[in-house]
Amino acid sequence: MRWPFARKAKPYPLTEREMDILRLVAKGQSNKEIGYRAKISEQTVKNHNYTIMRKLGVTNRTQAVVEGIKRGLIRV
Repeated sequence: MRWPFARKAKPYPLTEREMDILRLVAKGQSNKEIGYRAKISEQTVKNHNYTIMRKLGVTNRTQAVVEGIKRGLIRV
């Protein structure tokens, strides 16, 4: 499936909450684990993941982490 935002990242910066979610994804946590830790629903985590992927111009969580590392948003 081709996502409409996969071609080019939007120039919007990630919010602080999105950065927190991306860091937790990078640590290998599931949406359910992230939701529990962040005190939000699993669906809200999924919504944040979608927004993060749209802003970074990628199609999945793994690519989001790789792009986050490339852009210096997260460290390994």
